[in-house]
Amino acid sequence: MEGSDVGQLQTPLGLPAQLTSILIAVAFTGFFVAIKSRLSNVKTSKDRSDAVLKLIQQRRSIFPKDFNGSQVPRSVIDRALEAANWAPTHGKTEPWRFVVFAGAEAIANLESVKRAATTQLFADSPEKLRAALDKMDRKAKDLVNVQYIIAICCKRVPNRKGELMPMWEEQAACACAVQLTAEGFCGYWSSGGTGKAGWASSEACRALLHMDGECQGEQDAVLGFFYVGASDKAAQYRAARGAIAEKVRWYD
Repeated sequence: MEGSDVGQLQTPLGLPAQLTSILIAVAFTGFFVAIKSRLSNVKTSKDRSDAVLKLIQQRRSIFPKDFNGSQVPRSVIDRALEAANWAPTHGKTEPWRFVVFAGAEAIANLESVKRAATTQLFADSPEKLRAALDKMDRKAKDLVNVQYIIAICCKRVPNRKGELMPMWEEQAACACAVQLTAEGFCGYWSSGGTGKAGWASSEACRALLHMDGECQGEQDAVLGFFYVGASDKAAQYRAARGAIAEKVRWYD
């Protein structure tokens, strides 16, 4: 999902400040919206629905290069994670796991593991290694203004019957847990390095994230990294969607 329009935390203009966190999920079987907030100045259900719709429509992914370095209080992350914990989970397995790297030192530690894993991954391909490290160096300057990097992970755990749920259902549950927050801050979900051949699947990275376990022969998975910061350029980001009528079929 690197470069995709996923997982933003930017406050849209005109919405009540009390609208503190929104959980949005688009899974294969439906669309789920849950609100964990204090809506003291939203008087009716219609007003509340309109406010939520407006927030969804104005959601944007903001690239870390446009973060400005302003501090993001830990309380903002705590509220987002608490809301994330109420994502839907078919098998009641609650598979989502988050590892928060807060501040420059912790982020540098993650980057060090990333660089070492990438070097090992492309040890037999000098050209690919140089390209990967060059890209890493180019993006390193953007990390200066990133306040948190949150690893988004999927833990393989059995349901109450001792059985594993299908992996796609567990990954959908984890995606449902990724938050949108209207508190003036921004986020960007990158999936770079994930997958079986990615640096995030290396033994060192999985150990760092405590995602080095397995259950009934299936390994835990790293789904991406969520970059959190603040930006004064969010208003410059634009988005468009095709008509929903072109994507829906009705049978009456």
